Amino acid sequence: MSKLKSLAVLSAVSFRTDLIERQLKNYHLSHGDDAIHFLHVASDGDINADSLEKIPGINVNASSSEYKTSNLCNFGGQIANSKRLFSSSHAHDIEYVYIHTDADLIIQGNLLEFVKKKKCAYLQQKPVPAWPHYNRMMNDPCFSDLRAYFNISADEIVMGRQEGAFFPADLWKEMSFHFEKFYKPDFFKQKDLLWPVEEGIVPTLANRLIKENYSEYKSTTPNIVVTKPLKPTSDGKDPRDVSENCVKIEDINTEITKHSSDSCIAMKWFARIIDDPAAKYANHLLIRNSVV
Repeated sequence: MSKLKSLAVLSAVSFRTDLIERQLKNYHLSHGDDAIHFLHVASDGDINADSLEKIPGINVNASSSEYKTSNLCNFGGQIANSKRLFSSSHAHDIEYVYIHTDADLIIQGNLLEFVKKKKCAYLQQKPVPAWPHYNRMMNDPCFSDLRAYFNISADEIVMGRQEGAFFPADLWKEMSFHFEKFYKPDFFKQKDLLWPVEEGIVPTLANRLIKENYSEYKSTTPNIVVTKPLKPTSDGKDPRDVSENCVKIEDINTEITKHSSDSCIAMKWFARIIDDPAAKYANHLLIRNSVV
């Protein structure tokens, strides 16, 4: 009889099975056998869902869907992941849901223990017009309809990166119900409408539902993924493949000194080189500190 899973980890993936496997193994060093990964596999990528489910020792539920994902917006994949989670045999056992992307690795801590301790965490900041996606967020017809439904004013909008955010399963289930209700698959096919949707709808809706129905989940903790800023390039090269933009061992050590020893920390962006020294170092720290 397999062990019950209490944490669902949701991510959307597109390319490089080897790097996804690297991330899954890193996360497993942190949370052990108590979590299951729901992965949305892009239909236009190069990843085979079956191959992810066959990775030894890792609990994976991977599938494609009618939701299209892209570098700019992959939240349709998270909507599909949530639908699959709550219709699966794991739905009654899952206590918490953690969301992230395919670009981070954990550098310290037991993810499951930290999530159970903090219960709810997400980044919430006041939006500023200087944000590159501000106009698309404010003109998004689906976001406008969602806000109108909940009577959320413009002053109540909050935003921020949500990689490494987590929520109690009952709260996330209600949130994902409304995400699916207002954001249909066709939205994610319209490039002129796209923006990083989760950066606005997740914290804004979470705040409203917590205020109305889930006051015990009020968040005082930000998401756990620390994002290294991507400096643009002038030669057309992908910023993720520029060494200066990638996490280094010294970046990891610096970040660890900023947090308490019982924190769980993840970082991005790691070099897309399978034997990247910083990625190996992150795993070394988890093993050395006997996380699981």
